[in-house]
Amino acid sequence: MSSVWKVYLAKLKRQDTKPSCVYKIGITSSSDALARLDYRGPNDSDSILINEEFNDIKVMNSTQRIYSRDEAEKIEKQIMDTIRLKKGEKYFHNWWESKKLSGITEMRLWNYDEVQVAYSLIELAKQRGLQNV
Repeated sequence: MSSVWKVYLAKLKRQDTKPSCVYKIGITSSSDALARLDYRGPNDSDSILINEEFNDIKVMNSTQRIYSRDEAEKIEKQIMDTIRLKKGEKYFHNWWESKKLSGITEMRLWNYDEVQVAYSLIELAKQRGLQNV
């Protein structure tokens, strides 16, 4: 059986470091998106795990349907492209971080309006699957 994937939207907060609040669009093969973000096991790259830098993590929305990895990546990309193109930006990630964080390219500075767009697109994915996300 092939692995199953979900798409999620998370809010990440920290104290004493700027930016103090960001959001992340991501995919996970875990049944619980928070388990992916709160992972504390060995890291397979040089990057810092998200939970080592952000101590307050909340999953705001997640797809219920289970996708293949390709389908989940497509939805994730559509959400990120929708947000970055509205701002006329080349990349989704929009701040500089001195530490190499795992998953940083899928994070943006907290912006309520952008988060609402991401939330709505995940809701559409829940309702329609891949069509018209």
